[in-house]
Amino acid sequence: MKKSIFTLLMVVAVFVACKKNSDKKPDNNSRTVRYEITGAFSGPTLMVSYTTATGGTANDPVASIPWTKEITYATNVAAAIVAISGNGGVAGQKVTIVVKRGGSQVGVPIDALADASGSFSKSAPAIVF
Repeated sequence: MKKSIFTLLMVVAVFVACKKNSDKKPDNNSRTVRYEITGAFSGPTLMVSYTTATGGTANDPVASIPWTKEITYATNVAAAIVAISGNGGVAGQKVTIVVKRGGSQVGVPIDALADASGSFSKSAPAIVF
């Protein structure tokens, strides 16, 4: 009898623990994505490319860091991505891309490090809706 009560309590504990973990997940239904770029880059060319709200692509110069862009995607957009590239900087300079969906960070920050020629190009993983 003690063994079956103990087993029952363990099963209940597992289900309760699983419920708590699922409550902490980010809002994967949100279509609002925020891109944040931080760091330091002294090159004359710093560009960001991203999926627009309607599914097209935009290529914008970044005048200064930090840079942010928040987009609410149309329901017909299946995925979104952001990429950054820089030229003419100093080797070792770093910029970081953070992607947030529904206010929660998605994945890990992506670092782009300027190579010996002072250039880099890096993209974050795609967000799939």
